Amino acid sequence: MDLEEIFQKTKNIEQKFKKKKILFIPSESYDAATITIIEGLHTLGFEILVYKKMNINSWFCNTIVDTLDDIEEKVDFVLSNLHWGTRWDFYKNLNHKVPYILIDGDDHNNCNSWKDKYWRYYRGYKKNISDAIKNNILSPYRWMEEIDVYNPDIIFKSQKFNKEGIYLPFGINRTYILKENTKNREIDIANFPGPGGPRATITNFINRNFKNYKVSNRSIYGNMIVDNKIKNYCKKDNNVHSWHRWRVCDKYFETMKNSKICIYVPAPGGWDSKRQWEALAQGAFVIFNKPIHFDNSQYPLQEICEEFKNTNELVNKCEFLLKNPDILERKREECYEKAMKYFTSVPIARYFLWNILKKSL
Repeated sequence: MDLEEIFQKTKNIEQKFKKKKILFIPSESYDAATITIIEGLHTLGFEILVYKKMNINSWFCNTIVDTLDDIEEKVDFVLSNLHWGTRWDFYKNLNHKVPYILIDGDDHNNCNSWKDKYWRYYRGYKKNISDAIKNNILSPYRWMEEIDVYNPDIIFKSQKFNKEGIYLPFGINRTYILKENTKNREIDIANFPGPGGPRATITNFINRNFKNYKVSNRSIYGNMIVDNKIKNYCKKDNNVHSWHRWRVCDKYFETMKNSKICIYVPAPGGWDSKRQWEALAQGAFVIFNKPIHFDNSQYPLQEICEEFKNTNELVNKCEFLLKNPDILERKREECYEKAMKYFTSVPIARYFLWNILKKSL
């Protein structure tokens, strides 16, 4: 099924959910895939209920409730996401009357299942933490609860490398959309180095092989822009929750906005990260390297990006496009329009709801 078919099938799917409320029992860590879904659900008219305190992934729209009594009578489903700090104990107060949905947006693909990832974190983080620590907006360290009775009905995965779960892209949330798309771009090729051997290799390769073009091949930051409501959390969080990931770097986005082509090579953990979505939102034409066994067939990325399998193919594709600027501009515009139509928070949230509805029938 292509993106337009999914778009048409999922149109107005939110109307099939009667209560338009969800209970969100979240991780305490920034999670891009979850943020896109929360933003999309909120835009579609869903109320996002959280228990006792706001959360890093839903602070911009959540409603705090003081009790879980009869909560399942009021919501369409219960949503959790995977990393540290998820209050699995809260599920002991529920009766599984509505679907339990799990988003596994974790960036490690070297685990066979979401539960393997959970145990990996469980072994590495603190346990038996007081409620006083758990109830703070800012924690001094990362902690875990035992998963106990929790068992999800539907699993969504951003790094999908096996049969488990439904593919869920990070997508484009509101923080990536800063300015209007522009045609006048001075940088031929942009690459933003990051962690991992493959990214270091491609950075060195670009330096050697694209000397005849105008290239930006370095880390760029600039002034940090952040919503005043969370500025204090960004300052005081010592990279425990990763509140800093809500900040936008102006020169970084300006460089993407000024680039014709953005090369994306994934980190070792998996394909999905914020980088390519940020680039797409700035209108750059993304050429990416897809890891072997990464399965995005349920929501195909190839309609908005160009894939390269090896460095020879990368050189050939970049040189062809840069020598044929009319073709590059047409492709860039088409991919930008499709990215904004199919990969922003509302269409991704509708795809998410559609899959829940299919599995729940």
